[in-house]
Amino acid sequence: MKGWNILATAQHRQERYLFRFLSNLGEFRHSGYRDVILGHVADVHAFLDALEAIRRETPGKLRSLGQIVPIERNFQFEVADFMDKAKEAVSPFINQLENTRFFVRVVRRGHKGEISSLEAEKELDAYILKSLERDRKQATVNIEEFDKMVIIETVENLAGAGLITREMKGKYSFIKIK
Repeated sequence: MKGWNILATAQHRQERYLFRFLSNLGEFRHSGYRDVILGHVADVHAFLDALEAIRRETPGKLRSLGQIVPIERNFQFEVADFMDKAKEAVSPFINQLENTRFFVRVVRRGHKGEISSLEAEKELDAYILKSLERDRKQATVNIEEFDKMVIIETVENLAGAGLITREMKGKYSFIKIK
C-alpha cells in the first residue's frame, strides 16, 4: 500500500465488518491495533462524499464505523525524533492557519509513557504560533471555537498528519475528532 491517507476506527469489535466494507472503496489494511484500520484512497474528498451519501441513504451500512480521519502527510519516527518529524509534517499547514482559531490534536497509539499527547500538542501549538509570528502573521489557539485543527495520528512508529476544517467536520458526521 502507498502511504495511508485514511485512518478509520471501528465501533467496538466491529473492525472485521468495517474492513470488508471499506475494502470496496480503496486499499485498506489492519493497523495491528484493535478497531483501527489504515487505508489509501485515490481521492480523499470523493471518498468522504461517498461515505456521507451512504450514511444518508442507508445509515445501517455504516453502523460499524466509529470515525474517519483524513491524512495528508505520513512520516516514520523514533521516540527521540518524534517532535522534529511532527513539526516537519505540520509545517506545510502553517500558512493555512493564518488569521484562524486552531488547535493541534495528537492521538497516540503505542509509546505509552514515552510520548505525551498533551505535551506534544502544546509544543506543536507553540511551534505553529512562533512560525506565524516570525512571518508577522497571527492565529489563536482555541479548542472550543476552532476554524481548523491539525491532527497527528500515530500507530507505533508510523504517523499521519492532516488538516481538518470546521466545515469538513460539519459536513461529514464521521469526522469526530475532539
